[in-house]
Amino acid sequence: MGRAVNEQWSAVSEEDPASAPVFISYATADRTEALKVCKAIERRGTKCWISMRDVPPGANYQEAIVQALRTARAVVLIFSEAANASDEIKKELSLASRYRVPVIALRLKDIDPSDAFAYELSTRQWIDAFDGWDKSIDLLVSRIAQTSRADKATARFAGPSARGVGFLSHRSTVLAATIVVLALLIAAGASWWLRPSPAAAHSMTIRLAGFKPLSADLPATIRDSVDAEIAAAFNADGVVGVSTASAPTPGAGPAYALGGTIERDGDTIRVITRLTNERSGANLWTDNFNYDGKEASRVPRHIAVDAGNVVRCGLFGASTYGKTLPDAVLRDYLQFCQGHWNPNLSEGRKALIPARRVVAAVPDFSWGWAGVAGAYWKVAMNADNSRLAEEARASGRQAADRAVAIDSKNSEALYIKSMLVDRNDWTSREDLLRRAVAARRLDCGCEHHQYGWMLANVGRITEAVDQLRQGDDMLALYVYTPLTLADALVAAGKTEEAKLFFDAAIDLAPDSGFAQSLAAYKATQIGDVDLLVDPKLPLSPELRDALVKGYRAAPAQNAGAKAQAVQTLLALPEDQQNDAVALLLGRLGADHEAFRVAARLAAKEEYPGPSLFWYRSMRGTLSDPGFPAVAKQLGLMSYWAASHTKPDVCRETRPPPFCGMI
Repeated sequence: MGRAVNEQWSAVSEEDPASAPVFISYATADRTEALKVCKAIERRGTKCWISMRDVPPGANYQEAIVQALRTARAVVLIFSEAANASDEIKKELSLASRYRVPVIALRLKDIDPSDAFAYELSTRQWIDAFDGWDKSIDLLVSRIAQTSRADKATARFAGPSARGVGFLSHRSTVLAATIVVLALLIAAGASWWLRPSPAAAHSMTIRLAGFKPLSADLPATIRDSVDAEIAAAFNADGVVGVSTASAPTPGAGPAYALGGTIERDGDTIRVITRLTNERSGANLWTDNFNYDGKEASRVPRHIAVDAGNVVRCGLFGASTYGKTLPDAVLRDYLQFCQGHWNPNLSEGRKALIPARRVVAAVPDFSWGWAGVAGAYWKVAMNADNSRLAEEARASGRQAADRAVAIDSKNSEALYIKSMLVDRNDWTSREDLLRRAVAARRLDCGCEHHQYGWMLANVGRITEAVDQLRQGDDMLALYVYTPLTLADALVAAGKTEEAKLFFDAAIDLAPDSGFAQSLAAYKATQIGDVDLLVDPKLPLSPELRDALVKGYRAAPAQNAGAKAQAVQTLLALPEDQQNDAVALLLGRLGADHEAFRVAARLAAKEEYPGPSLFWYRSMRGTLSDPGFPAVAKQLGLMSYWAASHTKPDVCRETRPPPFCGMI
């Protein structure tokens, strides 16, 4: 009933279709391009709605999308290879058809639509952005101007309900309208009082002071490319924004500027990055980054990723404090951020010392205490033994509690504490993560990322993918964000889409060695034999041979070859029987053997944890007689009972036996 009222109200409010926003539909991998299109349309006078910017903090993501689509003037589809593989975009197109919203596809590259898109887009309008950017945007805005919502508005009032309105008395009509208005006012009031605190838009700004090339053989456009990449790396609606002004803004407060130098040194391109307070002249953060000299064209992207993550972390944290952080304190906080955001997790332990200095200097800085908690989290992950790990986790929980005591909406402290409680206490972890999602939107999307990972572990894969997409929408430039989303997509059976996010993670690797490790991981997760045979991948010869043999045997009908592949995998040393081995055993039909390997890994290692059991190839392991006991040991049975939820697999036509025990 409430939904019907909302739809009628939407129709009534659309007397001027030209004032309705344009819905931007895009794949997460095309976030930067989609935002660029959105801004180009808005510069020409047409308002847009784009999820990465316009979903309010704490709102239900899917409901916000449906509501925006229902009231949109038109849909602009950013069409690319990533969009072509996106099930979410197919859903959005289906909704557009249902609500009679015109769709205009803007193709980024000359890519033909897949079968499903060919059907959906067979009657749609196409514009090719690769034929000329300004020309294509002008044509796009012109097409939008020609769209009409008249048919849609007529359709909403058609049928029995509209006919019935004609027989209402004037008094009844006024009464009905009054009830609707009162209901809306009550709902709006409740929404106002219960809403989470929004983050201030760009309360912190950095001026791009430029990266000066010191070597003559570097590309002439590299300085402009760095600025463009850094600008794209920051959320349009985030707390930290960027400015290309030629001088700092006037005033007495801090004026932050980011710049540095780029020079070639033999086979290396060395970048020195500096963040300064132009008002005081203080150097707040500096670091040297060395990149492969053969990849000069990729250096701007590397700078945006490596410097952007640290600066965003530092200035977002500083924005939460009621006063300006002294330069010396902000310097230490940025040093913490550098360790915390280092993709090499073993380096994260270096974040603890500067984080402690921050809270010693400013003990009422809530985000500083969250930093201490985050540093202890990294210490625990790299501890030499379980005793030291638990001591670090306990210290981290204390720091997180201190942070929340100072600021109850410290979403960073809440999500970090969720990683520091008993890893099998899924109920407490979810409570903390839900509080984090509802508290204060983070520029990094970390609260969504960690909530998505937690949901993946308890088998709620569909919801996990949704949360991980939101995390990637907020921060697609941190290697583990697309990587975790790729894992969840593989578990959901969306391997083709997962490949795009694996590739995005590889592209974000800080060096070639890290990239090769990620390429090896991708190959083992999706079973790409052509990748696996690459001798450059960091795999032991016996593991490589066992995996290749297994993936070649899996699709064949040769039972003997499959049995031999299983024995080869089981003959590997236990320390090489990783998640890839478990998944491949399941694919080969060796369900009990796959169950044993997965159970050992889930009990021993936080990553991959229980998430292994929810992959499609592991369906048979869920019927193993030993699975209920393992699920109980891992805290899953008690979580499902307490939360009144079940893993997605329990909604299948023939669910595994354990589903009846929940």
